[in-house]
Amino acid sequence: MRIIHIAIISAACALIAAAQDKITVPISNPSQPVTIKATLFLSSIKVTAGTGRELYVTATQGMNGNNSERDTAPPGMKRIGARPGMNIEEDHNVVTISAGSMTGRGGDLLIEAPVNSNLQLKTMNGSSIDVTGISGDLEIENTNGYIKLTNVSGSVVAHTLNGSVTASLDHVTPDKPMSFTSLNGKVDVTLPADTKARLRLKTDNGSIFSDFDVKLEADSAKPAIEDSRSQNGKYKISVDRSVTGTINGGGPEYTFQTMNGSILIHKAGNSPSIVVTH
Repeated sequence: MRIIHIAIISAACALIAAAQDKITVPISNPSQPVTIKATLFLSSIKVTAGTGRELYVTATQGMNGNNSERDTAPPGMKRIGARPGMNIEEDHNVVTISAGSMTGRGGDLLIEAPVNSNLQLKTMNGSSIDVTGISGDLEIENTNGYIKLTNVSGSVVAHTLNGSVTASLDHVTPDKPMSFTSLNGKVDVTLPADTKARLRLKTDNGSIFSDFDVKLEADSAKPAIEDSRSQNGKYKISVDRSVTGTINGGGPEYTFQTMNGSILIHKAGNSPSIVVTH
């Protein structure tokens, strides 16, 4: 296992004191896909596809918390510029990035990765997770912020509680299910025109739009009835607000769900004809 331990402390590590230097992470087998795992609390994550097989990590200046009012210098004192620490571990093409609370707000963890990379990214209060040009299995989770995936390929599981989910996929992995969900936010996804899938769609306070020819399943809106009165139980009728249907003859199940927001499913190559604001 290769372990790169970066303790970014003023005057203690001159080579990375700028807080925006690229850290090169050596990969065990550069010819094989990389798996990147990153979990943060107060910072955004941005991943872009590089042009080679190298992996680079950068922590931007905003992560040091200098913009926070709680860090205002007391009268007669001046800041000595402590910076956050970060651990990066590489083990057989699995790169794990951890950084505690990343004490500041408004900064980013910037990752330049090989195109063929699997991502497992999570942030709690970092405002955004932004991924561009990556091909692989993408597992993205945000608590308070949006998720944006641009020109990605492979499979996606993306979930946020408070924010929108926006994704454009150039290619999808056949026969692999995907999920795009939010609690409070719009779900806006663009899929290749030839995508074969079974769609499960649900919004409690919003509308659903698509320029695909969605073949709705006839029984998708039927209430579910449970009758256990013969065992001294109850008669129960449940109406699920989910709508199910297929595109291009059907395939793996794709889930699109939000409680407060609209769902838009675009066919790649079509000009947007619907604009939804909320």
